[in-house]
Amino acid sequence: MKLEEIVNFFSGPNSIELKKKYNKYVTYTNEDLEFDLYQGYRTDEIKRQKSPILNAGDLVINMMTNQTAIVSPHSAGKVIPQHIVKLTFTNCGDNWYLCYLLNEAQSIKRQLYSTMEGTVLRRVTLTSFKQLELNLPALSKQQKIGELYRLLLIKEGLQKERQEKEKQVIISLLNKNDINGGQK
Repeated sequence: MKLEEIVNFFSGPNSIELKKKYNKYVTYTNEDLEFDLYQGYRTDEIKRQKSPILNAGDLVINMMTNQTAIVSPHSAGKVIPQHIVKLTFTNCGDNWYLCYLLNEAQSIKRQLYSTMEGTVLRRVTLTSFKQLELNLPALSKQQKIGELYRLLLIKEGLQKERQEKEKQVIISLLNKNDINGGQK
């Protein structure tokens, strides 16, 4: 089946509309998406609103990077720009399973690569995403796969955080002992 048969797509407003209608909101950024991906937020309460304002648990995809994430409470209330698209299942499906499929599944990556457009910057269009062919397993299997992927991302996020802290400590120590102008 095609992705558009099981998922509704909602694009964010263009930059003019964003400034006019949603200027009181904070805009959802690529950094927010990256942060949200590693938070592993899961909720059973999914709001299926056709609104550019995000709720925790929404599934979003960045059309520039093709990266998908589940919105965490940290980003709830932000408004999506035009290059971010919110996806909601028409019936039932697991957001973390779809997040896994769109981020990691080789069959999806092959399909997307074959539809990329552009000569300098190759991008995938929203139409290409809608036309993705996929088979959904039973909801219980989606939930198991989605949960495993979610836990993997949490672990990966914690490892990145630990590496960054180690780097900061080592750089701080090196800077304290810098004979070329640092503290002695």
